[in-house]
Amino acid sequence: MILFQHPPRRWRALFLLAFALVIVSGVDSAAFDFPAAGWHRGDAAFAQENSRAALQKALASANPNIELDIIDFVDARGRRVGLVSHDYLMKRATGLDGTFGEKYKDPSQLPQNAANPLLPPQPFMTVAELFDLIRETKARGVTPIVSLDMKEEGKNAEAFARWVGERIREYGFQDHIFASSFFLNNIKPLKAACPECLAGGLVFNDHWGLRFLSPHYASVDITPLSKVTFFLGFLGKKEYPLDFILLQDDIFFENPDLVNYWKNKRKVKFVGVFVYNKDRPYTEDEWALLKKADWLELDPPQMNQYLQRKSGK
Repeated sequence: MILFQHPPRRWRALFLLAFALVIVSGVDSAAFDFPAAGWHRGDAAFAQENSRAALQKALASANPNIELDIIDFVDARGRRVGLVSHDYLMKRATGLDGTFGEKYKDPSQLPQNAANPLLPPQPFMTVAELFDLIRETKARGVTPIVSLDMKEEGKNAEAFARWVGERIREYGFQDHIFASSFFLNNIKPLKAACPECLAGGLVFNDHWGLRFLSPHYASVDITPLSKVTFFLGFLGKKEYPLDFILLQDDIFFENPDLVNYWKNKRKVKFVGVFVYNKDRPYTEDEWALLKKADWLELDPPQMNQYLQRKSGK
């Protein structure tokens, strides 16, 4: 009596194909422990924004989730290593003109990050070093949610984006790292290199196009908004092609219904809110609205509040 018979070859092939599609179909936002919050540029009250010291301090905290900015950097040997930096230009953080890649080909020779004159300067960190730091953190039993803000504006933006997507897959970080950008060429190549990665756009500043973001306006489908201030990436299509959207906090506070709009109408997997230019805590009314969001990116004044609220103090 035959208890088990191998299925025909074509059925086995179909099964393997279906299994592969399940694996690479995309990381659902449920894989991320939302609602959650991350340190905006690390603990930037402790050390310079985006520095190893600021990120390590945040990763060692009671809330080990982080947001940081990355740009392209290729060393003298042609190896792409990336750079953890908010700015594509050197001026704000170093006082020097030009871009990082124009003047330097060795990350160890870069001038130090002195974006905040009230804190000691810190070395810049490469993206390769960042990924190693995340792997070390996971080895200690802590898996942080990491939000990458892709800030590359140069001619190699697409190559850099592909490289980042490949590194996320290589390290197996797809279920706890997501990437966003104002720029389409920072996101589409990453998504092509890592289809299962979550990638999204940002809504920023008091741009004239803000009125088209309202759920009361259908013209968001056809209005050619500025890619710099409102990243859609579809311009005319009804479907938003990415996985999530991040809203500047001022825009969100004025338009809290945008969360429902993006989730119900645009069918995004999650909606986040990021702090912008605030050295004050949020008010109780603002915190009440923030409960609508899945993900928050907070500076130290708001993060300290968040930790207190989370602990029940």
